[in-house]
Amino acid sequence: MLTYEDFEKLGFWWDETPEENIKIYGMDFGTDYIVVTDEMGKTPWKGNEFLIVAAYDDNDCCLWGKEFKDFPALKELCEKFPAGSPELFKAIEDYVLPPECIGERIERL
Repeated sequence: MLTYEDFEKLGFWWDETPEENIKIYGMDFGTDYIVVTDEMGKTPWKGNEFLIVAAYDDNDCCLWGKEFKDFPALKELCEKFPAGSPELFKAIEDYVLPPECIGERIERL
């Protein structure tokens, strides 16, 4: 089970959203930021399920979204670059699901 500490070690903050009654995990990149949810837009609890990473600007407009294979894939990328760095932001934006996950993802739809 994922906890706040798992995300905190990578430089993420968390916040509660009263309207959805969930916790979101985020990271700031200057005036932009990312948030991480599960594929249903809820608090991610399982480390082995798909994660959605969405980037927003300072006006809360969505810039892009990425689907990650699982928490270990996100963690591996986050450990390569400093938290909040332009390099990490670009690496997350450029992330591509491994080919074996694409078929699994289509089957789940």
